[in-house]
Amino acid sequence: MVLGLRKSGTVLVLASALLSSCSYRSTLHKYELQDGPYKYRQAHAPPEDVYLKVTSDTILVYKDGVRVSVPPSTDQLFYRGTPDFDVLTIPFKYRPISEGFPRQLTAEANGSVYFGWRVDRFRIVHKKTPIGIKKYQVHKGFSFGAFGGIGAATITPWTTSYRTQDEYTGFVFTRGIAALIGVNSLTFGLGLGWDYLTDRDKAIWIYQNKPWLGLTIGINLN
Repeated sequence: MVLGLRKSGTVLVLASALLSSCSYRSTLHKYELQDGPYKYRQAHAPPEDVYLKVTSDTILVYKDGVRVSVPPSTDQLFYRGTPDFDVLTIPFKYRPISEGFPRQLTAEANGSVYFGWRVDRFRIVHKKTPIGIKKYQVHKGFSFGAFGGIGAATITPWTTSYRTQDEYTGFVFTRGIAALIGVNSLTFGLGLGWDYLTDRDKAIWIYQNKPWLGLTIGINLN
């Protein structure tokens, strides 16, 4: 497989900006188990709708206003779905063969906003140690949704089937869908997108509205 790689330092600059954009957020995040409604499952029992009251060392479970008695050292699973709002960048885009031009791996500046639906799972696991039972909390976040934003694209004779001799960086609108995995406030995933070149060469750019696959990196904002 032939891959062309175009590097842009602005991608790293944009990623750094995204990573520092959320200092204003509250102290409670999606990846932290907190007070509120959840789906609750214990062992192989079916899930139930419950309300949690969470303190630094205790998780109290209530069903229909009545506290649920949870046997000690019992593994538990809590999960809930919420709307998801992120800012994303796509550091690499894989573009398939287009008009005989080889497959490309491009790295160009871009930024998008993402809206989706996210499910956060919190598993409380008890493990036996030489000094007794230790409790662990394992979190996983999964999200699926759509994104849209702006970006740059390198326009050259060979990406226009030699219908222009100019070489420049064009302005594109980008949109697509993505599946994300949450790791604390960061998200990583895979996106399927399309780019729309806005300038004079949009009719001859070989990637105009053609699908690409990309690695996404972002920050959860809510």
